[in-house]
Amino acid sequence: MDQQPPPAPHPADEPPPPAPGSSAPGSSAPGSSAPVPPAPAPVPAPAGEPPSWNAAVVQAGPAPGVEFAGFGARAIAYILDSILLSLVIGALSIVLLPIIAGTSRDGDVSAAGGAASAVWVVLIILVSLLYFPFFWQRSGRTPAMGMFNIKVVRDSDGGPITWGRAVLRYIGFFIDSIVFGLPIGWLWPLFDKRGRAWHDLIGGTVVIKS
Repeated sequence: MDQQPPPAPHPADEPPPPAPGSSAPGSSAPGSSAPVPPAPAPVPAPAGEPPSWNAAVVQAGPAPGVEFAGFGARAIAYILDSILLSLVIGALSIVLLPIIAGTSRDGDVSAAGGAASAVWVVLIILVSLLYFPFFWQRSGRTPAMGMFNIKVVRDSDGGPITWGRAVLRYIGFFIDSIVFGLPIGWLWPLFDKRGRAWHDLIGGTVVIKS
């Protein structure tokens, strides 16, 4: 019987053949995807614009579509309100003065006259002090301001004003002429970019067209 020669040994430096189902070193496995590149860094959002109400330098008014009231409209409205207030006080006087003038036979003021006089004084003070603040906090405008379609709002955000701001604004009326009796505070809207008088600065208000 013939004998077959033994198989030749593999060289020492030759790597063994890969096992079935495995891939050669350095080659990608079938069906594998390429490496995903890193996501780009997010672009920072632009800095926010300042609130439109406070951007008086950029915009023409306190907010889009809103304009500051003119000095002429404000001045005429104040004059008309003063006339209307005088008429109200005059009407109260016409009603109460006949009672106040009632005297007794000895020339002394009667009890009814004294009571009417006290009521008259109280009403005059109340009407004079509350006329402007009442309308400002109620609707932002007095009757004369409504004729010119202007109103008082908060300077910070354009909202309605409260009793506190309305009273402070009215107190500012007496401070407008505190410097040597000159109406500097009344004329201040001519120089202020937001058309504010001193009483507006005191009350934190501004007058706009409505």
